Parts: sequence; C-alpha cells; structure tokens
Amino acid sequence: MKYAFLLLLSINLYAQDISKSFLSIDSDLTKKANSVVREELITVDVSKIDQMITKVSRTITVLNESGDAHVDSYQYYDDQSVVKNIELYVYSILGEEIEHFKQRDFKDVSAADGFSLYNDDRVLYLDYVPKSYPYTVTFIAEIKNNTTAFLPRWKPIKEYTSSTQKSRYTILFDPENPPNFKATNMDGYDIVIKEDVSEITCTATLLPAIAYEEHAPEFSAFAPQVMFALESFSLKGVLGTGKTWSSFGSWMDNQLLKGTADLTPATISEINSLVSADMNDIEKARVVYQFLQDKVRYISVQIGIGGWKPMLASEVDRLSYGDCKALTNYTKALLGAVGVPSYYTVLYAGNSERDFTNDLVAMQGNHAILAVPNGDDFVWLECTSQDIPFGHVPNANDDRDVLVITENGGKIVHTTRYEAEDNHQLNEAEVVISDRGEIQATFKRVSKGLQYDNVYHLERSDLDEQQKFYKENWDYINGLEVSEIVLDNNRTDVVFTETLEAMSANFISFAGDDMLLTLNVFNQLDYVPPRISERKREVEISIGYTDVDSVTFNLPQGFQVDSMPDKKEIESVFGSYTMELLENPDGTLGYSRKFVLNKGIYEAEKYDAYRAFRKKIAKYDTTKILLTTK
Repeated sequence: MKYAFLLLLSINLYAQDISKSFLSIDSDLTKKANSVVREELITVDVSKIDQMITKVSRTITVLNESGDAHVDSYQYYDDQSVVKNIELYVYSILGEEIEHFKQRDFKDVSAADGFSLYNDDRVLYLDYVPKSYPYTVTFIAEIKNNTTAFLPRWKPIKEYTSSTQKSRYTILFDPENPPNFKATNMDGYDIVIKEDVSEITCTATLLPAIAYEEHAPEFSAFAPQVMFALESFSLKGVLGTGKTWSSFGSWMDNQLLKGTADLTPATISEINSLVSADMNDIEKARVVYQFLQDKVRYISVQIGIGGWKPMLASEVDRLSYGDCKALTNYTKALLGAVGVPSYYTVLYAGNSERDFTNDLVAMQGNHAILAVPNGDDFVWLECTSQDIPFGHVPNANDDRDVLVITENGGKIVHTTRYEAEDNHQLNEAEVVISDRGEIQATFKRVSKGLQYDNVYHLERSDLDEQQKFYKENWDYINGLEVSEIVLDNNRTDVVFTETLEAMSANFISFAGDDMLLTLNVFNQLDYVPPRISERKREVEISIGYTDVDSVTFNLPQGFQVDSMPDKKEIESVFGSYTMELLENPDGTLGYSRKFVLNKGIYEAEKYDAYRAFRKKIAKYDTTKILLTTK
C-alpha cells in the first residue's frame, strides 16, 4: 500500500503544475518566511511619453495565515487610468488549480481614506479566504495610465518574512527618452540588471526572507530596490521635464503652483492690517501663521493634477479649509501679500525620516510644508495644524532631505534636526507618604522639543481625557487618582508645562510593618529590547532626548530608611544614566535621576550592548528602598 500511495502521488504531481506546487520550493526560501514569491513578471511600457502600460503576473505561495497579507490581490485606478484585465488563480498544495476569479469577481470600491473631502481613486480588490495552508495564487493585472511621472519601483523583496524565488522587471522606453534609475542595497543578492537600447531588465533569483528586528532602520533602507524616472514625462496630460532638481523645481513652479496664489483685495487688506512696518519678516510670518491657524482647518483633497496641484488660495480663503498643498500655498500667498518671501516645500512626512532621493530627479514626496528664509536657514511651517507652534518642526517633518521650490528652481534642503538636549523634559515632584502607605504628590513637568509633541494635545482635551492620559502613562501606579490639572502652553518658546496633584493608596507595598518604596514615581522606563541572536541589521535610535527627574519624599512619622542605595551611573555610546538618593538636612529624601538617549544609527554588533544598556536602566528605574520603623 505504501508503494501504491507513492506511485499515485507521483502520477498526481506529474499532472499538476510543478512550478506552483509547494513541494517544489527550495527549503532555504521557507526559512523565516510566511510567503514565497515563486515568479513575478512585471513589464512597464513607457515608450510613449503620455502613456504607461503596466502588466503584472505574480505567483506567490502563502505558507500560513500571517502570509495572507502578502497576496496583494488589488489594483488602484482613477479617472485617468483603465484596468484592462485583472484575475486571480488559486492552486492547491500540489499545484492543482482549484479556483479562478475574473474581473467581475473583484469588488470595485472608492479608495477614500476616510478624511479626504474628495478622492477620485478607486480600487479593485479580491478578499480571498483560504480553506487551508499552504496555498498558491497567481495574480494577473494590466493597467493603462496616461501619467508617466510615477514609474513603479522594483522591489524584489516586498516586505518582511517574504522570500523570492524569481522576480523580473522590464521597462520598455523610447530610446530618445530613456529612464534614469538608481539601484540600492544590491550587495549579497543574486540580482542582474541588463541595459539595452530600448529596455532595462532587472532579474533576481533566490532571495531569502528578511526577518523583522527591533530597532532596525526602515525596511527600504536595507532591502534591494530600483527606482526609475523619465526626464520627460506626463502628469495627467501635463508634460513635464526634470533633468536636475533645479529644472524640476522650475517646472513644478510654472505648471503646478503658478496662478494659484490669488487673493481678494479684502483679504490682502485684512492681513496687512495685522502687521506693521517695524516688524521683521519672521515677526510678520508669526502673525500670518496665527491668522492661518485661527481661520482654516485641514481636509484632504486628492484630485487635480495627480493630487499635486493646490487649489486656488482664494478658494481656501473663501471655504476656510484645504489639504496640505492648498494650505501651504495659501500661507505662501498671505506672506507674499505682506512682503515676506517663502517657498513651497515637498517632503516625505512620517516618523521614519525618509529623505528625498537626491541623485534621482523624480516626482517624490507625500506632503507639503512652507519654508520661510531666516538668514542662512529656514523657519519651517506645518500649515495643516491648528495648534503646532510657529516654527516648531514636529517629528513627522524633522531631520530629512526635502525639496524646496525657490524662484531659481528646486533645491534639496535638510529640515531641523533635534539632538538629545533639544528634546528636554524636566520632572519635579514632592511626595508625602502617610503611615498607611498612601502617597499625595504635587507633580510638575516641563517639556521641550519633540517631547513637547507628546503632551501639548492635552490643552485641547477635556478633563476625562486628561485623566485617562495620565493613568495610561503611569499604569504602574496602582489606584492612581489625578486632580487639579493646570496646563501652560507657551507657544512662543515651544514649552509645555503640566502641574497636577496625584494620589495613590496602593503605590507603596508592605513587608510586615515595613514599607517598600519605589523611588522613581513618575518616569519609570521598563522597556528592554528583545533578545536577537545573530543580529543582521543596524540599530536605529530614531529620537534622542534628555529626562531630568527630581523627587522629594516626606517620610511618615516614625519611619526611616533602612539602607541608602549606592549612586548608579552608566556611560555608553547610546547615552548616559545617573540615579542618586540623598538624605536632606530637613529629614526629607531627595531622589535625582538623569537619562540621556542619543539619536543615531549603530552597527548591528552593538545591539547586545544597547539591550544591556536598557536592561540596566529598567532595573535601576524600579529601585526600591525599605522604610522601617524607628
């Protein structure tokens, strides 16, 4: 019977498509993988400047439930593009076709993002629910678009835990208009790029999955990819050119921004009435920015020339809303009305600090802000927020290369970078301990830099939301009650101060008649990075900061410290930490702590040292002392 089964299995395998059978996958590709791209064939035809035809055929084997998200059985389109074909084939573990979905089976829905006023994007998608694992799908799509400003990137490894057996990307083009391209992170992979007179072909073979590692840089910083861009292109019917960032910026200025800065005479008169001749440009800009924040609100509008052309400033003025493009352009128009120069700026917004790719001129970015010249530097204005202070650069915009559109064309500029000392937080508390172990505390926190971003929203929160915020942040304080919250938002100096009263009946634990007191009441850090054997990626600390803490303890009558802890000090390339407890002349205890974390990217070999650094801090931050009766 055993031999008969093997014979039947071999006959069945012969009848199936072996290339889609799970059993034919190289075992190296299943290590640390939730899916395997068996074969991916992408062809992008931009031989016509105003037409792009993209064909995709992608066969992927999904190994488990976590790999379902890697199927990507969807296709976006809009009123300037047509989905000519879309299909999905499903295969069994042995490569036998078990289902076939055609275009009529895909759902066609708006791709609205939930906050846009209007969005003309749509998406065809199929939400396939597998009956068992592993299974294989082949996704086929063809789309025709009249925009050639955005050429698809080739990413032979799409994401974490997805390996690739074979991927091939071919771009077809007019020899008179060849694309520029930039290949990154190719070392160590079997990748070949072949250039011919009218096509470029990129081929990758047997690329293992990349496992997620804590504190790794953004995936695109180390995964292989190739970017493409045409020097002459079409953006929804508008011809463009960009050989250099300077010429590209001039094109943007002339085709996307020119003629959008109109304001009514009434608005021009109103904004000029708010400034005076003795103000300098920055003082005037501060007034204009406040006018903007008081008047408008942010609403996304994803239409127009590829979602890139801002609506008229006069319309923003009339409607009192707009998206990032519109509000940035409107602010620029207001500043121009009072004689202050400013520059429309495009960037990649987000906490990952993604830079413009300097050496490949192309349509890039996902956000717009405004740059106001200030000597040799700029004051950066986030025009979509009604509460970010003038000139403050939030974490979504800081420390990255951006494209500034000046009167002389575009240029790449770096936004504000915050060091550890800039992101400063001062915590002061006085804690009164009762003989029943209750604590009553007066707490004051002063936050600056990016630490300001963590708390300034409290000013607009109601009391219930504020109390919830503190209870969640200090969830290690059992029975915490917060009252008498006083907030001071100094928007001029970008300093946020919180003063509050807090109490807990259960913060202190008892050992018989003695008390156990945790010294760090309001700023405990218990985070320890997970253990990772054979670390592969660099270690990134994306935000540096400085915390300075001091707590004065008033001990209950009849209690004393059993033993004073030694001063703790740590010095590391990652930062520093000191903690000390002293007895004051008046009988109180003085706890002091300073923690500095340095922003930076460190060698992979330093991960264990970083983990040890954070482990010590977590230990010292929960230091307890014993209070005994006299």
